Amino acid sequence: MKNYVLIPAIMFSLFSCKQNSDKSAEKNLTGDSQQLENLETCYEAVHGQDSVKLSVIYSAGNITGSLLYNNPQSSNSSTGTFTGTKSGDTLKLLSRTATGGNISFNEIYLLSKSGKLYEGIGEVEKINDSTTVFAEPSKIDFTKSFVFSKVECIF
Repeated sequence: MKNYVLIPAIMFSLFSCKQNSDKSAEKNLTGDSQQLENLETCYEAVHGQDSVKLSVIYSAGNITGSLLYNNPQSSNSSTGTFTGTKSGDTLKLLSRTATGGNISFNEIYLLSKSGKLYEGIGEVEKINDSTTVFAEPSKIDFTKSFVFSKVECIF
């Protein structure tokens, strides 16, 4: 008779422990995803003597960040910021850059693949004096421009 009472009590306590560990794991997963959500990731790409540095922050489905273009052959280095979203494996960004006192807005598409970002190039159209966008986003080529690798965020 004692065995009949003891077995259900053991089963109940095992089931209760499993439920508590599931809830703890769920809390940890939620906490981890929130930490990843606001995590800053930095990238750098070098093409010849030109380099570009990106600082990317994912937050609530949106992307924000900063960029630094460095062209040592001319005085046309520029800095800027960007905002955008991620669609599939593509980051669709609108940058605001300042070069020599001029401010411009440009679309930037980056393909995220194997831990790297590949800059897309394609035909652009000018919307106004300071803004350019891709004429045909479906024809963007991600194989002929900057390839960004992750780096330590120190800039």
